[in-house]
Amino acid sequence: MAFHCPGFTYAQSSKVDSLKKLVPSLSATDRIDGLNALSEAFWGMRILDSAQFFAMKAVDESTKIKYGLGLGNALANLATVDYEIGNFVEMEKRSLISISIFTKLHVEKRLANGYALLGQAIWAQSKFDQAIEAFDQAAHYYSRFKDSTALGRTYGRMALLEEERGNYERSFQYCLKALKFNKNEAFFSLGQLYADVGDYETAREYYGKISQRLKVGTYLKIGETYYLQTNYDSAQYYYQLYIRESRDVSKKTLTKAYALLGGLYLKLEKYDTALFYLNIALTDFEKDNNRNWIMRVLLELGKAYKESGEVSKAIKTTNELLTTAEESGARQYIRDAHYLLFQLFDRLEQKNSAYLHLKQYTALNNEIGIDISARKLSFYKTSHEREQAQLKIALLSQQRQLQQEELKQASQQREFLYMGILAIALLAFVLVRNVLLKKREEKHLRELAETELRIQKLETKKQLGDLEMQVLRTQMNPHFLFNSLNSINRFILQNNKSQASLYLTKFSRLVRMILQNSQNKLITLEQELDSLKLYLSLEALRFDDHFMFAITVQDDLDVSALKVPPLIIQPYVENAVWHGLMHKEEKGQLDIDVLSEKGFLYIKIMDNGIGRQKATMLQEKADTTHKSMGIGITSQRIAMLEEPSSKGSVAINDLVEINGTPCGTEVILKLPIMYD
Repeated sequence: MAFHCPGFTYAQSSKVDSLKKLVPSLSATDRIDGLNALSEAFWGMRILDSAQFFAMKAVDESTKIKYGLGLGNALANLATVDYEIGNFVEMEKRSLISISIFTKLHVEKRLANGYALLGQAIWAQSKFDQAIEAFDQAAHYYSRFKDSTALGRTYGRMALLEEERGNYERSFQYCLKALKFNKNEAFFSLGQLYADVGDYETAREYYGKISQRLKVGTYLKIGETYYLQTNYDSAQYYYQLYIRESRDVSKKTLTKAYALLGGLYLKLEKYDTALFYLNIALTDFEKDNNRNWIMRVLLELGKAYKESGEVSKAIKTTNELLTTAEESGARQYIRDAHYLLFQLFDRLEQKNSAYLHLKQYTALNNEIGIDISARKLSFYKTSHEREQAQLKIALLSQQRQLQQEELKQASQQREFLYMGILAIALLAFVLVRNVLLKKREEKHLRELAETELRIQKLETKKQLGDLEMQVLRTQMNPHFLFNSLNSINRFILQNNKSQASLYLTKFSRLVRMILQNSQNKLITLEQELDSLKLYLSLEALRFDDHFMFAITVQDDLDVSALKVPPLIIQPYVENAVWHGLMHKEEKGQLDIDVLSEKGFLYIKIMDNGIGRQKATMLQEKADTTHKSMGIGITSQRIAMLEEPSSKGSVAINDLVEINGTPCGTEVILKLPIMYD
């Protein structure tokens, strides 16, 4: 959403007229303050050229007389105009200078706005972590000065940023914060979140709650929800409505609408019209360095060129997308670029190039698919917890109401006992009333039972979520299977039948063990070590015995009774082999020690490889697509291991010689001792 801007009013026009008359009579710092006030007033009226003109004059005059506060305010005003016209690179530079000035002058109220502008500028350039830090600073200062409207607006932007990079749960938490201070920002972010998980009706409900003066900003989002539901007529209606309602503002505000229309006409197979709108949008976004939208438009352009038969243009455009996406770290666009290049090279019958891109697409698609599943589970988990809490509140309310009815009934019965001398008519009235109260009580009990049933259903949904997380555990090491099959293929091609047979036998045993162990939440330490020995013997065979390994277990440990999660050691051992020992010129050594101490199980993994720093440098030079997904997942699994008085952890230490030369890596897994 754009920065909050009040609509044009007669009072604003009068303020501009008054300032125009006043400024010529002022001098020095008073004149510069007046120029800045004029710039802000024109921006409030959406007259951006005039706002920019007076801010530039304030910059020139502040520089001449070295008026720091006036210069900082003028640069902030120029950055605000830059946002409206999409000049994000210049906006970032001006915001940083204004922040530096306000920091030196200790003008903390202006710092909040400076950090908010900086966050918006670098967010548009896909610098997500830096943008979150800037917004955090803005929120800190807005909170100190109790500016609730600006604080809510900042939380809303943070919610949208986290949503854009896929952190749905974090985005949802920021939405809840924004809801306390600025409902419009919260509704916009919640609408985007529900659209991401496919609940388009709820998304449009939230967009519809936004106040009328900001309604125009929701038309593109509403159109996108219809587009995703393949309701292209409604999507086109809202895109055109946005363009019609935005004609009086900067042309740059129409660029996103042109990009969305281009994608829509591509779906309608009107390729010439799609290319027309997409090329206009790409030109504007490249001028502004708006990398998020540049990648989106490049993908649509590549598809449009492919469908219209311009294969060479499609390949050129898609390669630009791949380069930009790799620089930004946007995995979804890297994946989509590889798939489009696969289709294009396949059409040209260039099978080798097509195969390479298909291979990279498949690897990324599996990785992103697992990631998105986890994020959606996280989002629904939050929604489920809120719904469960609401049901419990309703249950407590009904129980309280039932208790009040019972107390009321008891009170009335006591009154009737005291008035035992009443006539038969009064006794009949009491009996009838008791019957009615009993029916009402039965109704409440029935509702109470129905509510408890709904809670049981929600618990069943949670169990289903646990099952889905178990499925994720079984998908942890697909690349190991792929590499092992390649090794078998290499032995066969070398006509080394005995090695191929030996490798295949061990490999099948390892796959069987992994499949059996993955069915259980916990396995014995003995089973885990057996599968680890088999895995290491396979890796040693693959790399022509380039390393040796030894597994040592403390004498008094009962490995057949101790329990550990399956595949808890293997990812770190794999990391030591692939990144430490494989690149070592001489023969390497890998030692695994298992011992217990002070109620914990310690597993030490030590290699005399090349060390983490050199391994990272080699990996960057190789530009490999191999990523150790198992390390990240296993770290989270160990962190989640929690007994009543203990919790798991991972420590990684770099080993060095006396002279400081790296000589390997040590990983220490600390696990709670578990028996069942």
